[in-house]
Amino acid sequence: MNGSSVVLTSGHPDSLAAAICDVAADAVALPPFDDDDTWVARTALAITAAVTEGRVTPPILLIASEALARHAPALGFAQRAARRAVRGYVLIDPQLPQAGQVSDWPDAPVTVVLTDADDSRARDARLRGWEVLTGDAAQLVADVAARP
Repeated sequence: MNGSSVVLTSGHPDSLAAAICDVAADAVALPPFDDDDTWVARTALAITAAVTEGRVTPPILLIASEALARHAPALGFAQRAARRAVRGYVLIDPQLPQAGQVSDWPDAPVTVVLTDADDSRARDARLRGWEVLTGDAAQLVADVAARP
């Protein structure tokens, strides 16, 4: 990897999180947070703790999946507020963030990973100018993480 870390936010199926950690160097899985109302704040605090402990090295690649992916803009804003660089976002089978949720988001490239090649979200993601990849999520995350 290139001196940065992959941060798996909570909300991933356990098997996917384990598979990503197996194939992506420097991947750190955050503890699960189930409370949707405090998810962004708790995730941002967990990232700060991981950076302080030396488990995470910015710039970070943030990985979010399913319903929690809609919080990517707010989590990205929290990282900017902490003066922590984000090198990209990977959204796996996501509920896509609403346009205009944070006016200057995305602040880094967004890759949408879909496990079903016929997923209708591909069109919406491409219309936003985001890269769309289909196939095995763990391997695709590893491929994106290995990019310079």
